[in-house]
Order: sequence, then structure tokens, then C-alpha cells
Amino acid sequence: MNSDVYSHFVQYYETDKMGITHHSNYIRWMEEARVHYLEKIGWSFVKFEESGLISPVVSVSGKYLSGCKFADTVLIYVNVSSVKGARFTLTYEMVREEGGEKVFEGESVHCFKNPDGIPLRLERDLPEFYAELSRQMERGKK
Repeated sequence: MNSDVYSHFVQYYETDKMGITHHSNYIRWMEEARVHYLEKIGWSFVKFEESGLISPVVSVSGKYLSGCKFADTVLIYVNVSSVKGARFTLTYEMVREEGGEKVFEGESVHCFKNPDGIPLRLERDLPEFYAELSRQMERGKK
């Protein structure tokens, strides 16, 4: 998997009475990793927000493979899996740092909207960003 890695230290408040991380936190970690990933490829959220653009989540899905506990460090690998029209899709693989066990696989779909809330066509309206996402997608296939 060719991607930048984001590291998350599991906090005590992220766990529940069963002693494992509550399932909702994995989705939050995906969002943290997405923001980190875009920053690393040169497209920070600060840049988008200063332009008045927003990037809502269109859909999110995940498969829980193993529970995480307080003080685990989870490595989150992000890849671009699709760029078309107004949407792009990111995939996530979360691995427990100690032992390398895969704990979660997920996917999120996003778009960009202008300040009036109108979805943008990535290739036409954000050509440099579209080109970078396309490069990242090809890089991830290798």
C-alpha cells in the first residue's frame, strides 16, 4: 500500500465499558487521517477553507476486524481509490502498531462545494487538485 501513514494513540475516553474502542471513533480517525493526508499531498484544509470551499462526506463505510484498547497506537494508511466527476474516494487501512494486526478497513467518498453550496466538478473546477488526486491514485496502484 503506497500512502502516507497517520498515527493515532488511542485515548482512554475513546473506550467503552467493554474495554475496547467505541466503534464511532474509527470514523473520526478516518477524518483525522484524511485531513493529514491532504495536507501531506499539498492540499490543506486551510487552503480550501480560505477559498470558501467545503468538502462534505458523501458516504462512509467500514469493516471492524479487531478491537483496539487504550494506549494502542494505530497506524492509518490512506489511499485514493477513485476520482471521477465531482467525487473522490479514499480507502483506509488501520493497523495496530504493536504486532501489525489489521484492525479496520474503511472507505469514504467526498465532494467539494463552492461557497454557494454547489458541487464542483473536480477536473474542470479544481484541475490541479484533480491532477494530484489522479497521481496519488496511480501511485497507490503500484
